Amino acid sequence: MRELSQFTKINKNQIFSSDKIKEGIQKEALTKIHLSTGSKNFDNVLGKGFRSNTIYLVFGSNRTGKTQLCHQLCIQAYISGLSIIYIDTENTFRPERIRQLANAQKIKFEEVLKNILVSKIMSNNALLLKLNDIKETIKKQKIKILLIDSINNYYRLEQGDPNFSFDKAKSTFLKILDKLNSLTRELNLITIVTAQISPNFNSNDIIQEKPVGNQFLNQYISEYLYLSYKEKDFGFVHLVNSLYLPEKKILYRLTNKGIEDYKI
Repeated sequence: MRELSQFTKINKNQIFSSDKIKEGIQKEALTKIHLSTGSKNFDNVLGKGFRSNTIYLVFGSNRTGKTQLCHQLCIQAYISGLSIIYIDTENTFRPERIRQLANAQKIKFEEVLKNILVSKIMSNNALLLKLNDIKETIKKQKIKILLIDSINNYYRLEQGDPNFSFDKAKSTFLKILDKLNSLTRELNLITIVTAQISPNFNSNDIIQEKPVGNQFLNQYISEYLYLSYKEKDFGFVHLVNSLYLPEKKILYRLTNKGIEDYKI
């Protein structure tokens, strides 16, 4: 019979002192970056804003503020001294909207634009190629934020195209999500993607909309923000899924100055 010591022998390299553990926690805190939305209430839902090493999915119907949020985050990134890559799959990036938001903040519009690398994408294959090709750009230019508006636009279109098989569309979409996840983790990025929605036919669910391709999205994304704007003057941002934070819901307004706190 073997002695117990043969099974309990521990390599010295596996033992960490309390100082070593404390050092690791402090180092992680120093590398953690937060990006404000410009709205205190919105930031409160997210903790301190969007955090690095995390992928966020923002979904909701048209005219709820998804693209508005993307434009506003370009301004906030500049204010925070952070560079950003903006991948546009819907042809909705508008320099004139950046100008309007910059003027509202009394910031030089031209300087904000220099801080944004915009890439127009025309297919899911092109999106996958772009994600496979941007790693060195991110490193060289010290980019900290990756925005995609929207992540599932072409997946939705391919589903309804008879020239695309379901397996082919699924395979490309999963490769995109896998690459997005590896870039976010390896490069400590704040990654924010918007998503188009489809009806949720489960009448028992509180939220009657869901992101297209959600059965694949939720394998890679843990932080879900749902936007609804059914009233004339205000909407709701709802943190419906998070690894870090409790479910939360607050009011917001869409104005010429962007997403703002709703004050009763």
